[in-house]
Amino acid sequence: MADDDEYEYVEASCHCELNSFAVRFTLANLPIPTDFCHCNTCRHISGELAVEYVAFEGVPLKSARPVSRSRARHLNGLGSRNCSRSPAPGSVSPVGQHGRHVLLVGNGGLLAPPIVITVEEPSQTETTFDLSDLTVYKPSPDDSRYFCRICSAQLFKLQRIGDDDHWSVAVGVLDETDGILKGSAHIWVGDTLDGGFADHLRSIDGQDLPRYKEGLDSELLPIEWKAPSASNPPDSTIGPANAHDLLPAYCHCRAINFALTRPNQESTLPSCAFPDLLYPYNVTHLSKVHNPTDQKWWLRSNNTRYLAGYCMCTSCRLTSGFELQSWVFIPRANIINLHTGKQIGLDRDEERPKSLQQYMSSPGRYGEFCRTCGAVVFWWEARRSELIDVSVGLFDEKIAGGARAERWFEWHKDRISFDEMSQRPALLKGLLEGLKVCKNSESKN
Repeated sequence: MADDDEYEYVEASCHCELNSFAVRFTLANLPIPTDFCHCNTCRHISGELAVEYVAFEGVPLKSARPVSRSRARHLNGLGSRNCSRSPAPGSVSPVGQHGRHVLLVGNGGLLAPPIVITVEEPSQTETTFDLSDLTVYKPSPDDSRYFCRICSAQLFKLQRIGDDDHWSVAVGVLDETDGILKGSAHIWVGDTLDGGFADHLRSIDGQDLPRYKEGLDSELLPIEWKAPSASNPPDSTIGPANAHDLLPAYCHCRAINFALTRPNQESTLPSCAFPDLLYPYNVTHLSKVHNPTDQKWWLRSNNTRYLAGYCMCTSCRLTSGFELQSWVFIPRANIINLHTGKQIGLDRDEERPKSLQQYMSSPGRYGEFCRTCGAVVFWWEARRSELIDVSVGLFDEKIAGGARAERWFEWHKDRISFDEMSQRPALLKGLLEGLKVCKNSESKN
């Protein structure tokens, strides 16, 4: 058994690499149980259906790896992150105060994680990570969230409990997760009104995940639970239109407010290639991906709902901070800026919402996030600017009939976008299994 002063250090960074750091875990405590939080605060701060953080020892530490040569390009909004995120064979983590570090032996691949060896070394002083390039947002007096001011990645959660500070790191930015953490439960599922992401992810590694209505050890909710309000049509109004016709969305600080309209004739005007969600780019011929018959694939259920799905690509993981990004594909004509009452504008400065910050993850590809609270809001491409990816976690669950918004969205249940990029196979497998169960259940009803 490992001594209390034996640590494993894990490197991490956001997409733009402006913030590269390390966090420390006590070996004796590994793997650390984590939970998927579905609360309204976490959903609207992140844009995700659920978020996952893992607690670490002490404070964030300065990274031991060299500064990327691409860092200057990222600071100017140029370039993309293409470097490997696995430690080099034989690489050594930062040295701890107790004089021990971890040697990582192996290639760090997904299927062959590095072997952990504890090595004695002379004591050295750890350097605290500089937080000055992060924006801090406080949803409550004792809760602080830190996100990258350039690329939007949520990095840290700092909670003040009594006189003590408790740090957690967003799981998606860690270079390694195997053996470090173990997803163990869903919490605050009651806030979703329809079970949210918990209905889609039911188990990991064959272990069922309990679904707590509020925090850990609160009331347990059954699979496919729904609040009574999720089964009844809304009766409130929003502006000039009835709530049946507009679906509002907002970030936690409310600086970003917009709404969707139901599919209409304008929804059929864009012409777009198929997404990886429907046809995997790594195995599908371009002639098929290019959508030669001009199918309006983003419209579902006889053109009454929009297509939604999950993505595990590296870009989404490192710009959100979490391993699963939930998107819905919406024509720009159906996205209304509630501040102006007009269609949302993203490619002209005079039409853009003032609090929306843009990050170019690679040439012609743009992420949009709230500069105040950090919520990921949109993703779009210059070559298909009339069809926008919108974060599902931002929608008003009361009007939508639940966090999954199934009155408006049809979830794709056969594939996760860019699943070959997943760095956590057990999570991917558990989600695909859960989606399959949901699909089979729907086909019987």
